[in-house]
Amino acid sequence: MRKLRVLTKAALFLVLLFCMIFAMCACGKKEEGARKNIDFTVCSRENLPEELFTIIEEKKEKVCKFTYTNGSFMYIVVCYGEKERENVNVVVNDLFMTSNAIYIDTTLKTDKNTSSDSVVVGECSMYPYIVLKCEKYDVPVVFDID
Repeated sequence: MRKLRVLTKAALFLVLLFCMIFAMCACGKKEEGARKNIDFTVCSRENLPEELFTIIEEKKEKVCKFTYTNGSFMYIVVCYGEKERENVNVVVNDLFMTSNAIYIDTTLKTDKNTSSDSVVVGECSMYPYIVLKCEKYDVPVVFDID
């Protein structure tokens, strides 16, 4: 009788251990497959819709982040507000999509701190901002700005 209880507990322990290992492996595979890089273009002033440029001009003095849609395109805008110097620019570290959202990670750097392996660099100015144009998606954008 006592051997039966020990065997039952051992079998239950092994089943639970197997389920935990299976669940951890399945979660890892889901996350890897869910990440999708997004094709985008950095827009210069000349390539912005006039309405979007007006909005940026109104907001660029303060830190802000927003999206703007126009037809079949979405514009992702990150403004870093007024800076004391002109040799700063916005670097895009990462931009990708999952089934739930689009994630953008940007950093503000000076010219001398911007490495050549950066993904994208915006124009230098006292009001550094960057506008990324991509296909229109129906998911929210999550901003990570430093």
